[in-house]
Amino acid sequence: MSKVDYGNKRFLVVDNIKQSRDTLKIFAYSLGALSVDTNCHAPDILALCETNDYDVILLGYDLGDKRKNGQQILEELRAKNKLSRRCIIIMITAEVSQAMVLAALEHKPDEYLTKPYTLKDLTIRLNRCFEKKQAMRAIYQAMDVDDKVKVIALCKKLIQKNSPYKNECLGIRSRQHFELGEYAQAKKIYSAYLGTPNCQWAAIGLGKIALVEGHYLNAEKYFNAIIDDNPLYLSAYDWLAKTYELNNDPDKAEEILEKALMASPRSVTRLKKYAELCLTNNKLDKATKALSKTNDLAYHSIHKKPDHALQFAEALIEHADNLRLFEIRKLNHKAFDILANMTRDFPVNELKVIAQFLTAQLHNKAKDTGLAKSALKDAERLLELFKDQLSVENTFRAARSLIALQRRGKAEKLLEQLAEAHPDNMEILSEVVALSDRPISEKDKLAAQAALEVGVSLYKANHYTLAIDKLNQALYHFPNHLGVKLNLLQVLLISYETNPDRIADFKQAKVLMNQLKDLSPESESFKRYSKLRSKYQALATFINNRKSG
Repeated sequence: MSKVDYGNKRFLVVDNIKQSRDTLKIFAYSLGALSVDTNCHAPDILALCETNDYDVILLGYDLGDKRKNGQQILEELRAKNKLSRRCIIIMITAEVSQAMVLAALEHKPDEYLTKPYTLKDLTIRLNRCFEKKQAMRAIYQAMDVDDKVKVIALCKKLIQKNSPYKNECLGIRSRQHFELGEYAQAKKIYSAYLGTPNCQWAAIGLGKIALVEGHYLNAEKYFNAIIDDNPLYLSAYDWLAKTYELNNDPDKAEEILEKALMASPRSVTRLKKYAELCLTNNKLDKATKALSKTNDLAYHSIHKKPDHALQFAEALIEHADNLRLFEIRKLNHKAFDILANMTRDFPVNELKVIAQFLTAQLHNKAKDTGLAKSALKDAERLLELFKDQLSVENTFRAARSLIALQRRGKAEKLLEQLAEAHPDNMEILSEVVALSDRPISEKDKLAAQAALEVGVSLYKANHYTLAIDKLNQALYHFPNHLGVKLNLLQVLLISYETNPDRIADFKQAKVLMNQLKDLSPESESFKRYSKLRSKYQALATFINNRKSG
């Protein structure tokens, strides 16, 4: 191992205990470091990384109660691209529970060091990291600027030299091919190294290519094999859940993510996805618990968003009819605290409106009639003040709350104003129609039938845009007609598949999918719906791959 010159290296030491910070600072200077900064406050650490290009960060995990921990800081630094790949991250912690270790490792520190440790051990690990960073330096620089072609060329050179980092170069090179859509080149690498030691990345890659090609059973085999061999390889669970979703089996997707969360319960993104699947599967009890935990875990992380609070409250409202009164009231207290924290942390007027409406619904579910009426009165007052500041999504939230609280007249007025403001947005108009309770007259039925017949004819002639317009007219006249919805969904998906620039068609398809998700398997239309759902999910995967590439 070659000796490292620390004379031009910048260190950042992050630890909650001053004595530990001072010890590590002295250690870094003893190596000959150019400069050493120390801190334990997350906002200061993020600011330091914005203004300094550190070579080494010695990152403590535990930074105090009710604060960001080291894992959350690392996740945020990576998400905001505040770290170059040449920066060495060594996570230092006294906690060795499986949940914590797996959570930290998912954000890929270069080394993981548990207390107590010796400075000699730390030196060995630092030197080892620097040797690798130096060998891979050009590759990491090309990755930092997202030059995939250059990354591939540089990886080839290092592989040909039989570098000790050959496996990592193969993994990086194959991912670049995958992201460029060069699946044959990626598959060749994955296939060559499948089954070799520490090459789970090859099986993951082959599974991803199988997904892209629509070979769901093959993808399932690859991901299951990884889990059988290494039950703690968590990304395999995520990909397997996605496979089950695409293969129209959300129950299995929920089940596999539940297993992953038993092994590593601290991933906000995985927990949120699990909650979404529970909602899809109508497992409202599980969804409510998962959303509650999501909100707790996200609070000090980059994932902190008002939607977590809103979704928890909405799930509780949906689930309340299955709970006993004392259970509702107990959960309501948590919901009220979460909503109060949300409006404090995100002081936006529209959130005050929605929080008040949700509060009214929660009181209503708990049979607290007086409190429900008072909260509703405040919500309606706030709505009058700030309705022009509501986003489309929160306007729908307000309308749904008004309907649930027996204020349909006000809801209809709100929806009518929304439709007038967006006369050409079919995604919005479809949702407006779904929520409206306009009576269907014989005249409406005849108009819907005429528009439906013309729309189907235009579809058969491949005039998709005109067909969509006619089918939307039919849906306006007959908003709850299952056949119209399925016909429109089919044309929207074909239109987007033919021309991926028509993203608005896919967005409206998403609205219709949400409206149809509770269709009973006993329905005569369920088989057709299942086929359209498969096409929708395949297109959603295509969109995600296009974004990541």
